[in-house]
Amino acid sequence: MDECKLISNVFKSLSHPVRLKIIRLLENEKLSVYELTDKLNSSQSSISQHLKILEENGIITKEKQGNIVFCKLKHNEVLELLYDGKRIISQELNEAKNIIKNS
Repeated sequence: MDECKLISNVFKSLSHPVRLKIIRLLENEKLSVYELTDKLNSSQSSISQHLKILEENGIITKEKQGNIVFCKLKHNEVLELLYDGKRIISQELNEAKNIIKNS
């Protein structure tokens, strides 16, 4: 698979609100699938589908301890992507406010 396709897949995996919430929850700690399900108030099936997408695209890793599957961020750089996106959105909103204010 070429580099552009890989990059596109990473961004696609970050394009769902539930997956973004999962990443935020995993920012400082590893959590079990059960803990993620509980914190996100969602079904285990739904969370598992989102985790599969994140894992396939290199965003998270899973490790099994007994019968419990724990998830953690594979690369903390993904957090930088999210922070950069947030900064871009903030700048755009500020520019839009200035345009409206100066109209």
